[in-house]
This record gives sequence, C-alpha cells and structure tokens, in this order.
Amino acid sequence: MQITYLFRSPGTGYSIETLFGHIKQTMRLKKSARIQSIDVPHVSKSWWHVWQNLRFVRRLQADVFHITGDIHYTALALPGSQTVLTIHDCGPLKKFRNQPLRYGAFWLLWYYLPVRRARYVTVVSEKTRQELIHYLGKLAEKAVVVANGHDPRMTYAPARFRTERPVLLQIGTASNKNLIRLITALYGIPCTLVIVGPLTDDIRAYLETHQIDYRNYVGLSREALIDCYLDCDMVMFLSTYEGFGMPLLEANAIGRVVLTSALDPMRSIAAEAAHFVDPTDTVAIRQGILQLIEDESYRAQLIEAGINNARRYSIDKTADHYDAIYQKASCITPVAEAIV
Repeated sequence: MQITYLFRSPGTGYSIETLFGHIKQTMRLKKSARIQSIDVPHVSKSWWHVWQNLRFVRRLQADVFHITGDIHYTALALPGSQTVLTIHDCGPLKKFRNQPLRYGAFWLLWYYLPVRRARYVTVVSEKTRQELIHYLGKLAEKAVVVANGHDPRMTYAPARFRTERPVLLQIGTASNKNLIRLITALYGIPCTLVIVGPLTDDIRAYLETHQIDYRNYVGLSREALIDCYLDCDMVMFLSTYEGFGMPLLEANAIGRVVLTSALDPMRSIAAEAAHFVDPTDTVAIRQGILQLIEDESYRAQLIEAGINNARRYSIDKTADHYDAIYQKASCITPVAEAIV
C-alpha cells in the first residue's frame, strides 16, 4: 500500500510536519505501509496559489492520500474515496466570523466541501469535533478523533526545581497564546521567562515595562526546543484557543509541571496532570504560578500524574489508529473522479 502525506508549503509552520514525521517513522518501523511526503508548492496566500496547488496534487498517484492539515481544500483535486483529511482546529472560521466574504470562502473551500468529499475525516480532539459539527452540522459527524502523540524523544528527565528563581517556558507568541496576561501576572515574581516565537516591538516594550527577565528564541531546531524543556522548571500554556495542546504532553513526558487554561481541549487532554486557571484572569494566573513555586508536594503530584498522562498519548497509539484507517481506505471499489 502506497500512502502519500500531503503537507502545506514549507515555511508555513512545522508542528504538523513534526507530528506526522514521527507517525511516518513509526509506521515504517512496523512495516505496515510505504509512505511518501509531498509538500504543495505554494503557500495559500492567493486564489492563484490555491489553484496551482490543486493542479499539482491532481497529478499525484497513491493508494491513499492523507491531507495532514491546513490545506484542506486539496481534497477537491483528489479521489475522494482514497482521501483521509485531518483537521486540527476551526481557527479560520473563528477568526473571520465577522468578515462574511472571507468566512464564506473558508467555510466552503477549507471545511464544507473537503469534509463532504473525503472518505475519512479525523480531528485531533473532541473539542475540534464538536466545533466542526457546530459549523458544518450533521455532515461533520463522520469525523473521528485521533489524538496526537507526543515526540518520542521527549522522555522523563528529573531536575531540581529552582524555587528562588524558576525558569518558565512559554511556547508560542500568537495572540491566542495569551502572552500579555502572562507578563502582567509575572510582575514582581523573581523568575526567568523563556519565550519561543517571534516578539513584536510592543511585546518587548511590555516585557521591559514589567521588568521581566526574559530570553527569546526564534526558529529553534527540534533538538534545541527539547533542550528548552529540559532546562525549564515550569511550562506555561495559557491559551485562549487551541485545537489540541501538544506542549502539555511534551511537558508531561519530560517531567515538568504545567500551568494551563481551564478550557477544552487543555482540560480534557491534561486531565489531572496540570494546574488549571482562568486564562482571562491575571490574578488567577499569578496565584497559580506562586502555588506551583511554593508547594513542592503539589508539584510532585502533578509531575507524577503527567508522566502517566503522557503514556496515554504515545506516537505508537496514534500511528496504529491511522494505520487502521489507511487499511480501510485502501479497500475501495470505484475511485471517484476529482473535481478539479
């Protein structure tokens, strides 16, 4: 069986590519399928580039096509009966809900038509599935949850917690990552904040105004990112919106305590393995940070729960789930004609 993974154009991001890179490697070790990875040639910034990407994927050959995320619309140029579509979140629909034309374009081309066409649709969390049903109705009930697995290189590495001046790790700087409220909550707490992701001049000024000792890294390799986890005492994941929440599991696996949002999917994914706060309440965020710094037994409890929680989300389990879907998708009758 030949499976083709379709990825967005390089430079758009790396989280999806990292996840499916591990799935691909795991499936190769199991020798369950032959998998090739193909990037579409263009970032989807214009209708012309969307059209060029559709023409590109239409020429591809495989037993099963798996659209790994982001470029959902490529399902329109693939044989639907051989297509697996993974949706990570409904961010564009949420982002453009007050812009009718853009919302309509994304709803139709990125969600409704691809979900209708693909034989199998997977989502990374029950939260994303419920969102998809909210936006698409009964059609989206075909979606099944295949939870992400964490990087297998991230394994338990105990370290002494630096109570006098802990190192806090913040992954991501997009608006939903809630960095401003975190900075506000940290004012006056002796610590070092490590931020992974680009910072605007306004954010830098805000860090300086609040006298935050911080380090900033952009474009880290996977190995360097793992080193950031190993060197930190606490992981901050106070997002106001997520489709999944991989940093939770990465912190759990390595053995670092986590402060996260009392929202789904973070609450369901982290289970008992994190301290939850209202991400819109800077006082609650501050109190949560202080509690994790000061309460050693509570930290130890959360870290132990995190190690167990990470085992529930192994890359092997994710690969096995996808493998079962591929086996079904390859047992097909007539192949549907592509739309494009």
